[in-house]
Amino acid sequence: MESVLRTENLCLDINGKSIFKDVSLSLEKGTFAALCGRNGAGKSQLLRCLKGLRKPSSGSILIDGNPSSPGERMKRIALVFQSAEMQIVQQSVEKDIAFGPENLGLDKEEVQRRVDEAISIMNLEDKRRQRPQTLSGGELRKTAIAGVLAMQPDVILLDEPFANLDYPSTLAVIRALIAMHERGYTILVVSHEAEKFLAHTDKLFIMDKGRLAESGPSAEIYGTLRDYDIYLPASCSFEELTWLRA
Repeated sequence: MESVLRTENLCLDINGKSIFKDVSLSLEKGTFAALCGRNGAGKSQLLRCLKGLRKPSSGSILIDGNPSSPGERMKRIALVFQSAEMQIVQQSVEKDIAFGPENLGLDKEEVQRRVDEAISIMNLEDKRRQRPQTLSGGELRKTAIAGVLAMQPDVILLDEPFANLDYPSTLAVIRALIAMHERGYTILVVSHEAEKFLAHTDKLFIMDKGRLAESGPSAEIYGTLRDYDIYLPASCSFEELTWLRA
């Protein structure tokens, strides 16, 4: 299957320090992938390069097999930051989700259609008119995700989406990611909390010391996470790597 997003020998140096080097990865359309690694491995900076917020020092970022500009990636790739409140700009959930499509110059009917669809996917119907300041951490993160869904990006990147969430909020975000995957979205999640959601992913990337150390089907290589000091429960099967329980 043709990749929707691919990097070739991507490198980033900041102030003379190598952040990551020779990262080559590929995301096929509809893939739900995880990117794991120790703190300082370069994961978040890689996401910023993919989004177009930071210019890599060398290498290529391709969309649909073609070289891409930062401007194109800003339009076609969405990034949900770890601090979801940074992305909330309006005074109600519905208005915040509508903010992006409205700025694309879409007509009111199309904006409303996109807002309704994003609210449905994120299961935010009962929060539609609520002020963001009154939401829980999980609800805020779901609102931020809904905002990028309404922009209809080709790829959605999420940086530590479970950070600082309580148990119910974590479950809500996991269910939201699964709903997005079922709708055919291409998703890449950066997280050091693989035990919470990895069973739902198709593909796993592991970064270590600024390099892509492992990549492949999640079910086949998940056991190597322990080699990079990433927590997995003892004697845990792949299917058990989820906080969702029947």
